[in-house]
Amino acid sequence: MRGFFQGTYLNQVDAKHRLSVPAPIRETIEARSGRRTVVLAPSEHAPCLVGYDVTHLETLHRQLEQRFAGDFGPARGNLARTLFASAETLAYDDTGRIILSPILRDLGELAGPALFLGAGDYFELWSPARFLETEGIDPRLVRTVRALLQAKGG
Repeated sequence: MRGFFQGTYLNQVDAKHRLSVPAPIRETIEARSGRRTVVLAPSEHAPCLVGYDVTHLETLHRQLEQRFAGDFGPARGNLARTLFASAETLAYDDTGRIILSPILRDLGELAGPALFLGAGDYFELWSPARFLETEGIDPRLVRTVRALLQAKGG
């Protein structure tokens, strides 16, 4: 079973830039790829990072090929760079921790709490403050995130 990314989680980026990937997300990654690695990249559509298993890279490449059908013009190049140039593959340790590079911390605005949101084939990784100020978010999810922050003392 491949599984899907689901759920909402809040973890802290520590002083050494380590971040624990929630167990349900790790379970999905391992079910899909058989590996203990996560891919993080900037989102194409939102001010956050997206995460997925390494096999999803192949899916993204196939979608790129289908969308542009051999056209190697500027539009394809721009999208390919968006999808692959800033993507990083990170192994996690026995406790599920990854170390965020400076560029991922900057692109994701991650300097404290980190919000994981399951989104089916991928998950999103947000700065909770940025998430809460983003327009158009379902109010129920906003309440969920506020409750998580309150429970963690934020």
